[in-house]
Amino acid sequence: MWQHHYLIHAMRMDELRAEAERENRWRLADEANDRPAQLPAPGPAREILAGLLASVSRAAGRIARRLDERVGLDLGPDRLLRDA
Repeated sequence: MWQHHYLIHAMRMDELRAEAERENRWRLADEANDRPAQLPAPGPAREILAGLLASVSRAAGRIARRLDERVGLDLGPDRLLRDA
């Protein structure tokens, strides 16, 4: 039974080593071709800003849908602007 677990572990380690070797080759090829490195993960300020922008976008979409529904009722533009 232990041999089975060892074999599975050895196979997994071989897969991880092969993946690391592939990534290293890709990185070296990118450096040789003057490609930019991957951008770093966004910081907390960027994540907060992205969340706020997504909220504003969702709110704008909801408002646009409400206006579209009202336009479908053949309300005039004066009433739409007054009620908005």
